[in-house]
Amino acid sequence: MRRFRAWTSKQQLLAAAVLLLAAGGVSTWLLWPTPKTAAPRERQYRSTTACLLTDDKGISSDPANAAWAGMQDASTATLIKVQYLSIAGPQTAANGLSFFNSLGVQKCTVIVAAGPTPVAAMVEGYTQFPGIRLVAVAGDTKGTPITAIDGSPAAIKSGVRTVVAAAA
Repeated sequence: MRRFRAWTSKQQLLAAAVLLLAAGGVSTWLLWPTPKTAAPRERQYRSTTACLLTDDKGISSDPANAAWAGMQDASTATLIKVQYLSIAGPQTAANGLSFFNSLGVQKCTVIVAAGPTPVAAMVEGYTQFPGIRLVAVAGDTKGTPITAIDGSPAAIKSGVRTVVAAAA
């Protein structure tokens, strides 16, 4: 029978140090804080889009500027996507109708027409898109069932914000 010899004090000290280091490593690994999930850098939008139809000046002048500001406020509050399209070429209802139709085909949840020409184009083609909420800003709706918003830029901004936010 073989006899095992006892560990020397150096060996015992070395074994204790190795066990202590291993325990410290496992403890550190278990107690290490989990990284926080980074906030997304882009907005996570809903599957709802509000579209603005403007004349050839785009969103640089009222009433389109006020309507766009209201749409952006609603987008920030409700995460609805917003976009705008300017009527290029002759500023007539007939020419604007093709631009209005493009927004309708894109399945915009709400279409806001700002100004006389865009509103005239909307009035001409509104029956083609019965499931879309239509809003006319500063134009003649000629008695159609299109929601009309008029007044000061502040009133337009507030009215458009309310209508677009309700679509969320």
